[in-house]
Amino acid sequence: MEHVRRSRTAAHALGRRRALTTPVAAGALVRLLTERLSADLRDLWTDADTVEFTIDGARALDVLTTLRDDDDFAFFMLADAAAVDYGPNEHFEVVYHLFSWKHPAWLRVRARVDRAEPRLPTITGLWEGAMFHEREMYDMMGIVFDGNRDLRRIYMSPDYRSFPHRKDFVLPDDAADSAAAGVNPLERPETWDLTRFRDAPGVTFAASELREDAPAEAVEDGETLADQSRPR
Repeated sequence: MEHVRRSRTAAHALGRRRALTTPVAAGALVRLLTERLSADLRDLWTDADTVEFTIDGARALDVLTTLRDDDDFAFFMLADAAAVDYGPNEHFEVVYHLFSWKHPAWLRVRARVDRAEPRLPTITGLWEGAMFHEREMYDMMGIVFDGNRDLRRIYMSPDYRSFPHRKDFVLPDDAADSAAAGVNPLERPETWDLTRFRDAPGVTFAASELREDAPAEAVEDGETLADQSRPR
């Protein structure tokens, strides 16, 4: 569990430093963005601790690549990525939250997505952790990330035919006919088996099924839970 302790410590330290985007850092970053990416920027502005701008979705990968790989920017950290629906007759946005220790500064990049053809290039080649963010946005919003090697639903059952986080979502009349309806999570079908992740190469830690003899109280203690879930 040492990796978990380190992760928690890093997250706590990052949280305490959340307000590191000082007015001086924000001003310098705005000038740099204006000089280097002016052709792509829309609605560039700053708030208390973040610089923000909007871009066309077609330019998302190129702009994010520059922000990560260009030494003047050095936004190495992807903190989050999420989708926003502005209404049934409006566009979607995918919002990327980046951080750079160089400035230091937080940056929020909003990529516009066409509602009628919701597609963006994947950024998993830049940040592999974006895999799960993109799967969630695909599952909940129906946004397709071209090039994502494992784009499939992450919450809803594979046969589900709608996208619950869209503003125009209506629960279908045949929802009860889903293969997932009435399935106890503790008795999930074989197609949902998570044990395939146990021995995946390069995975430091991953989801694992609990052993039958895992005590109920283990759920109250993360370390005990992890110990009990290790395959033997």
